[in-house]
Amino acid sequence: MNEITIRVEEPDDRAASFEVEREAFGSDEEAAIVVAVRDLDGSFALVAVDGDAVVGHVQMSRAWIGETTVLSLGPIGVLPSRQGEGIGSALVRAALDAAAERGESIVMLLGSPAYYGRFGFRPGSEWGLSNPYAGIDEGSFVIQEGDFQIAVAGGRAVELSGVVRWHPSFGDVG
Repeated sequence: MNEITIRVEEPDDRAASFEVEREAFGSDEEAAIVVAVRDLDGSFALVAVDGDAVVGHVQMSRAWIGETTVLSLGPIGVLPSRQGEGIGSALVRAALDAAAERGESIVMLLGSPAYYGRFGFRPGSEWGLSNPYAGIDEGSFVIQEGDFQIAVAGGRAVELSGVVRWHPSFGDVG
């Protein structure tokens, strides 16, 4: 195994990024979200590369809390054969660093509080915000209120209030 490199996704990485998301989730749904949002204003992606092979991918896209423009982290995937090596953690850290470097204040996501809490994500309820997807049955799990989480990027705190919205493409896929 070569050293893993995290870098901005390039056009030649796109097919491999799609495949990473498809394999990581065992379906095309998350990969289709990536395709839907990757070229939209405010979106960018990072890849984890081992040699010439893309082994991990994280998509960042525009989202909103009330009138505040924020970033959404996800989907994020690592090839099943490479999970457990810290690649996902490296992608999350790099995504938060990239958001701060781009002047973003807030990154939000839906995910496991036990996993994402170690990266500084806190439940949206700490800001008085509600998870718009709470209670939705995803088949193997039900989305919980605490799965909606927020991280303050670059130490820039902002006031947050209003309705939480991911890019409409998230709802148009699947």
